[in-house]
Amino acid sequence: MDYVVTPNEAGNMDRRAITEYKIPGMVLMENAAIRAFDIICKNYELSSNGSVAVIAGGGNNGGDGLAIARHLYLKGVNVKVFILAKHDKIRGDAKVNLDIIEELKLPIQWIKDDTKPLELYAMKCSLIVDAIFGTGLSKPVEGIFYSVIDIINKSNVPIVAVDIPSGIDGATGKIMGNAVRANHTITFGYYKRGHLLYPGRRYCGDVYVVPISLPSDSAKMEGVKTFTMDRRGAASMLKSRPPEGHKGTFGRVGIIAGSRGMTGASYLTSMAAQMSGAGTVTLGIPKSLQSIMAGKLTEVMTFCLEDNGLGYITQESLKDIYALIKDKDVLAIGPGISQNNEIQRLLWNIFGKIDISIVLDADGLNNISDNIEVLTEHRKPVVITPHPGEMARLTGKSVEYILENPVEVALEFAKRLGVIVLLKGATSVVASPAGKIYLNATGNSGMGTGGSGDVLTGVITSLMAQGYEPFDAVVLGCFVHGMAGDMAKDEKGEMGMMAGDILRAIPYAFKALQDTVLL
Repeated sequence: MDYVVTPNEAGNMDRRAITEYKIPGMVLMENAAIRAFDIICKNYELSSNGSVAVIAGGGNNGGDGLAIARHLYLKGVNVKVFILAKHDKIRGDAKVNLDIIEELKLPIQWIKDDTKPLELYAMKCSLIVDAIFGTGLSKPVEGIFYSVIDIINKSNVPIVAVDIPSGIDGATGKIMGNAVRANHTITFGYYKRGHLLYPGRRYCGDVYVVPISLPSDSAKMEGVKTFTMDRRGAASMLKSRPPEGHKGTFGRVGIIAGSRGMTGASYLTSMAAQMSGAGTVTLGIPKSLQSIMAGKLTEVMTFCLEDNGLGYITQESLKDIYALIKDKDVLAIGPGISQNNEIQRLLWNIFGKIDISIVLDADGLNNISDNIEVLTEHRKPVVITPHPGEMARLTGKSVEYILENPVEVALEFAKRLGVIVLLKGATSVVASPAGKIYLNATGNSGMGTGGSGDVLTGVITSLMAQGYEPFDAVVLGCFVHGMAGDMAKDEKGEMGMMAGDILRAIPYAFKALQDTVLL
C-alpha cells in the first residue's frame, strides 16, 4: 500500500520532521535533490556534449531545482538555470542553494519579461527540469509563467518535473490554466492526489516516489486515509487457497441480472464471478430468458425468476429471489435488469429484508435513485459501483461536477449512507464510510466499452463471497479488473478491446499476482 497525500498533508509532514525531529529543511531539500539527480541520470545519458535547462520558481520547489542543477553541474553536465523570480524574493533554503550556485558560477538567466533567451535555449537543449511550482499551487497560472510553460511544452525535448508538473493542482489534478507535460515526475515522500487524478495524471508521465528522510510514521500521524497500490501491494492482499478446499470453501455467489435485450450483462457478470475464484455462481434470470442463458452458461447455474413473460423481473419475482439467496454468501443486483416501477418496488422489498451483503450496480442503482435512503436499511455491507452518470442520478449533482470532484463526491456519499462506493472512472475511486479512500492506478481507455462494468461487478462479488472484507474486495477487484484490461490492451490494443477480452484476461491477472507473491 502506498499512501497518497494532499499538499496540506505533505506540508504538515515536512513541518513535523523539521520541528519535532529537528531535521533541517535544508537536509530534506538536499535529499530530494540527490534522489532526483539519481533518477535523471538513470533515465538520461547526459554529458558535456548536451545541455540541461533547469527552470526554477522562487519557492522551495525552485530551491529543489537549484540543488538539482548543482549536482548536474558538478557531474560535468552543461547546465543553465532560468529563474522566474526576483533575486530578493528567494529566501530560506532556496536562497542557500542560490548562493551556492552563484559561487560555483553556474550560468543563471533571470526571467522578468523577456522569454526569448529561454525559448532559444529550450530549442537546442537535451533536457528540461521543471521546478517552477510545487504541489501547493492554488491560483491560475498567468502572465510570464503561462508563457514559460508554453515554451517548455513546445520545446520537443524530454521534461522532468520536480514534485509535480507546474500548473497541476496537487490536491485535485486540475489544470490551473496551463501545465507542463512531463515525461517523468519525481515526487518526494508520497504520491500526491494530483499525480493519480485526471487530467493531472496524464501530464505526469512516469512518476517516481522517492524518500527524503521523513519519519516513517509521518502518514499515520497525519491521519492520511488515502492510498494506492502497485502489483506487489495487490499481490499481498491475496488469500491463499487451502489445498483441501472445495466449492463450498470458496463461496456461493448469487446474481440477479439481465432482461430482454440485455442478457450479455448477466453473462459477463456471472462468468467474471466464476473466473475470479468463487466456488459456485447462480444467476437469477427472468424466466422467459432462462433457456437462453442456460445455453450460454455451462459453468454457471441459472435460476428462474418469475417475469410473467415480460422479459424482466417483477414484484412476483420476490419469492423466487428469497429462494435464490437461501444459501448464498453475497448477492449482486443490477446489470441489465432494466428500469421501471415494478423493479423499483421489488428492490425496496429486498434491502433490509435479506441477511447477506449486496453489490449494487447499473440498473440496480438507477432503480433506487429516487429513494437512495433505502440503502441505509440494509444490515449487511452494501457496495455500489456507479459510473459518473449513475452517480449524478444518485446525488443530483452534474456529471461535470462529479468528474471534477470524484474523491469528495464518493466520500460524502459513502459516509452519509454507510455504503462502500466505487466511483468508476479513468482513475476509479473507492470510498468507505470510515473515510478510507483508494485511488486505482490500473486500466486504460480501451476499457471504456459496454460490459466492462459488468465484469467488474462479477469480480468484486466473487471476492466478497470468498471471505475478503468488503472494502478489500472492492479495492482488489478494482485493481485486478484494470490489470486485466491492461493485459487485453497489450494483446489487442485499446481501439478493438471488448468486455469479453477483459473477462478472458481475469484469470491471468490473478495468476500474475500469485506469481508476484512467489518472487
